[in-house]
Amino acid sequence: VALCFSPVGSKLRVRSRKFPALVNCMAIDWFHEWPQEALESVSFRFLQDVENIEPQVKESVSRFMAYVHTSVNQTSKEYLANERRYNYTTPKSFLEQIKLYRSLLGQRSKELTAKMERLENGLQKLSSTSAQ
Repeated sequence: VALCFSPVGSKLRVRSRKFPALVNCMAIDWFHEWPQEALESVSFRFLQDVENIEPQVKESVSRFMAYVHTSVNQTSKEYLANERRYNYTTPKSFLEQIKLYRSLLGQRSKELTAKMERLENGLQKLSSTSAQ
C-alpha cells in the first residue's frame, strides 16, 4: 500500500496523529528536489508543443524556468532560517509554473492577433476614405 501526502498544509500532520500505528509501521520516503538538468529537460519538453516560440527562445525560457524554481528553493531555505517558517516547492508547483506560462502566452498571442487585425482594418478604412 502506498500512501502519498503533500507536505504543503497540515494534512500529513493531522492524518499521522489520527493513525499513529501507520507512522510506527511504515517507511517514509521523502522526495528530494529535482536537479537543475531535470528541471530544464522537463520545461523544454513541455515547451516543445508551443508554436509561438522560436527554438532558441524555447531553450532559454526553459533554462530560466529552472533557474527561477531553484532560486525559489534557495530563498525558501533562507526564509526558514530567518523566519522559522516553511515554504514548500514541489515538482507539481514547477509543472503549474509551466502551465501558467503556456496559458499566458496563448492568451497574449490571441490578444495581439486581435489588435493587429483591428489595426489593419483601421488602416484599410483610412486608405479607402482618403481615396474617396
